[in-house]
Formats: sequence, C-alpha cells, structure tokens
Amino acid sequence: MKLIIKNGRVIDPANNIDGKYDIVIDKGLIQSVAPSGKSSDDGSAKVIDAKDCIVAPGFLDMHVHFREPGFEYKETIES
Repeated sequence: MKLIIKNGRVIDPANNIDGKYDIVIDKGLIQSVAPSGKSSDDGSAKVIDAKDCIVAPGFLDMHVHFREPGFEYKETIES
C-alpha cells in the first residue's frame, strides 16, 4: 500500500531537513522526501494531510519502565 504524508513540517536533523515536505511511503519504506506539492501521486495512494503538524523520524522516551513481567500495577506497555 502506498501512503503519502503531505504538507507537514519535516524535521530530520540527520539529513539536514527542516521545512514543508511530502513523504512517499511504499510497502513500509520511505521512497522519497520531496518539497511540498512536488510528490507524484497516481491516485492509488492513501493521503494524509499533515498541515500544521510536525513529521519527524521518531521520538522515544529514554526513561521507560515496562514493568512486565512483575510490578504491572505500576506501569504497563499500554500506559
């Protein structure tokens, strides 16, 4: 399945990108990152409008306690 994330502010310090871009994803892999409005779409892709949103490679919490198995009452993967 092809997916296009359009109009988002892409922030990717590793690739020196900070601006409005469209991201084309096909079969779970990023195929292209193009300036907003320059991505090609044959009409078969699902389009997500990311206007006023930030799109970034990933955020994670470095201070994580899954507490599974044991101490589940404190914190779980879901919480």
